[in-house]
This record gives sequence, C-alpha cells and structure tokens, in this order.
Amino acid sequence: MDNKPVEASRAHGPIASWRWGVIWLMFLATLINYMDRQTLMSTAKHIKEEFNFGEEGYGWIEFWFGISYGLLQIPAGYLADRLNLRWLYVYALMLWSAAGFFTGMADTVVTLALCRIVLGVGEAFNWPCALGIVRRLIPLQSRSFANGIFHSGASAGAVLTPLLALAIVGPNGENWRLLFLIVGAMGLVWTVLWLWLIRGVTAAEIEQSSELAVQAEEAVHGPKTFAQVLCLRTFWITLAVSLAVNFCWHFYRTWLPRFLDVDLKLPSDQMQWVLAGFFVAADIGSLGSGYLARRLTYGGFSVERSRKLVLLGAALLCLLSAPAALSNDPLIALPLIFLVSVGSMAGFPILFALAQEVSPRHTSLCAGIFGSLAWIVIAVLHPPIGRWVDQIGTFTPALIAVGFVPLFGAAISFLWPEPECEPQGARGTRGNA
Repeated sequence: MDNKPVEASRAHGPIASWRWGVIWLMFLATLINYMDRQTLMSTAKHIKEEFNFGEEGYGWIEFWFGISYGLLQIPAGYLADRLNLRWLYVYALMLWSAAGFFTGMADTVVTLALCRIVLGVGEAFNWPCALGIVRRLIPLQSRSFANGIFHSGASAGAVLTPLLALAIVGPNGENWRLLFLIVGAMGLVWTVLWLWLIRGVTAAEIEQSSELAVQAEEAVHGPKTFAQVLCLRTFWITLAVSLAVNFCWHFYRTWLPRFLDVDLKLPSDQMQWVLAGFFVAADIGSLGSGYLARRLTYGGFSVERSRKLVLLGAALLCLLSAPAALSNDPLIALPLIFLVSVGSMAGFPILFALAQEVSPRHTSLCAGIFGSLAWIVIAVLHPPIGRWVDQIGTFTPALIAVGFVPLFGAAISFLWPEPECEPQGARGTRGNA
C-alpha cells in the first residue's frame, strides 16, 4: 500500500490575523524551548568543573534529556492529535520552563539529571503540538510558511542563549545558575501572552477548521487508519530522513562547544560568539532551504524532486565537517563549521513537509514517532561518544564520521514517489515544499 503525492489544492481566502498570532506565539515557544535546552550547552564547561565529571559524564547528562525527550514524543503526538491543544501546549511549556528554572538550583549530579529528564518530558510536546496546530489552523498552501515561522524559533533561541550567557556568566563560571533561572522564567511571560491571545477563540472553531482540512486532504490521499499508515512507503522514507537529519544536527548542538574547547582551544567568550554565529547560519539554512525548494518548483521541477535536490545539497554541505575537523586553525575550521550548520539545519523544513504529507489525520503522532526514534538513537550514543573522546582526547574522528550521515537520508529521500502527471497550475499551489 502506498499513498500518492498531494494534488493541487483550491485557493483559500485571507487567513484571520489571530491565526497568524498563534503561529508567532509558537515561534516564541520554540525559542524558549531551545533556550531552555541550550543553557546547558552554553555553560557546559563550568558545569563540568563544578560537578567534576568528564566528557562521558556530560554525555550521560545529555543521555537523560534525550531519552526522556525521545520516549515522550510518541505519547505527545498521540495526545496532540486528540486533545485540546490550547491547554496541552500551555501545560507542556510550563513544565519544561519549570524544569529549566530548577536546573539553576541543582546541587548534585542526580538533581541535575532529574531536571534534564523533566525538561525532556515537557519539551517533547513542542513539535507534535506545533505541527498539529499548524494543520488545524492554516490551509495547506500556507503551511510551509507557517512551519518555517515557528521552527525558526529554534535557531533564534539558540543564537540568543550564548549571547545571554556572555552578558550574565563570568569567565570563571560566575552566575551560571542565574542564566537557567532567567530563561526558565520566560515561560511565565509566554503563558500570559498565549492566554490573552486565545481568550476569544472557541475550541469548536479550531476543531471545525481542523476537520475540514483533514477531509480535504483525505479526499486526495484517501482515509487511512494508523495501522495502514505504518504500511506506507512514505512513512518509512520519512523515518529514515528523520534519523539522518536529527542525528547530524543534534550531534553538533551537543558536542560543538566541546570541540571548540578541546580541539580548537577557544576561550569561553570567543566560544559564545562562535555558537551564536553557528545558529545564525542554521537559521539561514532553515529559511533558505524552504525558499530554494519553492523556487525550484517555479523552474519546472516537481515539488517532490525539488525537496530531494535541496536535501542532497544540504547533505553535501555537511561533508565539510571533515576538513573542519582536520584543521587546527580556527580561521579555516570556523567558516567550514558555519557552512555545515547551514546544511545540517536545512534538512528540517524538508523533513516537516514530508511528515505532514504522510497522513493528515495522524500528523502529530507520525511526527512524534519520527522524532522519538531519532532522539532515542542519539541519546544512547552520547555516553559512548563522550567515553571515546575521553580516551583519544579529540573530537576529530567523530566529526568526520557524522558529516556523512545526512547523505544516507538524502539517498533514501529519492525513493519518495513522484506524480506521474501534474495537473495544470499544480506547481503554483503545491510549491510549498
């Protein structure tokens, strides 16, 4: 059994401003999500010194976050497809913000690990909820733009975190706990804004638009149970792409600061600026890949072929990880790392587009499964990666190896089915890759 690519959609009227307001608030939620996550990365050197553990110990802290985040994404996706997302999203954000806040009070390794576990539980709901909200509120033709808006909050948050760390944390780790307290408290501000925006929106209005969107898409795909979805070739292709894209990106997100410290020996203040630049480059990759895929459709390529070509280009950029790792000169290594950042984040808009086409009725659950399996694999690998680096004293072999992973996802993506013939005018309406 297989599903056919989405056909051309009917044009939609103006989208109510409150719906775009929700999308921009999800941008802020994703920004906060990544800031709560990245505070550990920006203070890793000082936390390692205070709690007296090596690279393997740091890998275990990342393991506990990753395993809880990964395991909870499946139930998060299941609930996001069935519950009132207005409140589910609020509860999740309050939970992860509280975990981030209390990380600043942790006084033992066990307490630190527990805070990261709870952080992973709360943050697991962000992407399944966000993708579900986009599907419920935004017509098909505008979804990629909406996805791009909320997902760009990830890179924006990752840029702001090291800059905030520069302003707050001293060169010897002074006030590193204050950074966690400030970022964690931002969730309270978001909650007030969210409740104010949706105060006049009824659940019936949201659910009605959701059901209409599902019916329109199932008119093309045909209705499917989740058991039938598991038999789709596109489900397994998207899973493989998710594993490759997520592994590459989150390897860099986790271990880049340690590479800058261990291999390039950058001082803490310079490291924060490099991290900010890394995530600015990632934002360029995220926004640029969606734009490029859309432009390729105007040039005569199908939506499916455009996505495949962009994903391949992103994977080729990631190969620059090898010369970056082999160079001991920051003037050579850092520009290459920024290009790798562009490529590693450029895969996500394509991944989200694929995930939303697998099954309109089970969008959040599919997204949860894709994210869950990827994160579990990543979490399990963090401790042995740290142990390996402790033994050999360098990140060079690991950086070279991870640069080839996106090629696997790009190759698998070429198995995605393409339409035998595309209706006249479809490229204009389906070009939201």
